[in-house]
Amino acid sequence: MKLAFTTLACPAWTVARAVEAAVANRYGAIDFRGCLDAVELFDSPHFKGEGLRETAARVADAGLAVSCLGSSARMSVPDAAARAAELDAMRRYAELCAPLGCRQVRIFGGAAAGIEDPVSAAAETLVAAAEIARGAGIEFVVETHDDWKDTAKLRAAFDAAGRPGGIALLWDVHHPWAAFAEPPETSVRNLSPYIRNTHWKDSRPLPDGTRRLCLPGEGDVPLRGIFSALRDVGYDGWYTLEWEKRWHPEIEEPETVIPAFAAFMRNLERG
Repeated sequence: MKLAFTTLACPAWTVARAVEAAVANRYGAIDFRGCLDAVELFDSPHFKGEGLRETAARVADAGLAVSCLGSSARMSVPDAAARAAELDAMRRYAELCAPLGCRQVRIFGGAAAGIEDPVSAAAETLVAAAEIARGAGIEFVVETHDDWKDTAKLRAAFDAAGRPGGIALLWDVHHPWAAFAEPPETSVRNLSPYIRNTHWKDSRPLPDGTRRLCLPGEGDVPLRGIFSALRDVGYDGWYTLEWEKRWHPEIEEPETVIPAFAAFMRNLERG
């Protein structure tokens, strides 16, 4: 099983500390989403010049991969000026990939509200992003996030774009379930065969209608069913822990959740 975790889980950790934790818990990769004070990697000294070379060497020397780079770029934007800004951010992330040996950059779905034809607008961005991706030899993976948690709607944007090479999907397994109680089989049917990566987290509902993130297996997200649905379609990509510690400092520490996720996923694999 190809296990990874995003550095969203450990915003106070150095690259060295994240690498140590990955090795100790037998992960295969790190997905970099921010580094210390920098949310965008291109703003971090660890991802510029000599710092970038040191980061790449540290990861490779530990026998790890960089599975993905987590950008804030968005697929769905209201106009041409906004699209140009998002595409520029995608280019900057694409430039980081080769030194790190990385083949994926995550982009968000973005907002659809206020856009007259959000599917067509998203498709226009996807076509332009695909050209950047192919030039860099990578894929942009669009996450089931924001106003695109409905997997049928997200698939419609891909279909409208003509399913261009260089663009794929990242199934955040939490969001379609938490937003719509979408069954795993429906998500896989809508997203397959474009799923190239997955983000995993669990949560439970609270009386006020919100949800609280919790350790895997302690919430109501059907993680076992999700795993089975992926296995049934031959998924062979990354199973990535996305623990939102950077945004929710009150949740469990990375020292707890990183080993817990690895143990939980290996238990799923054993059946």
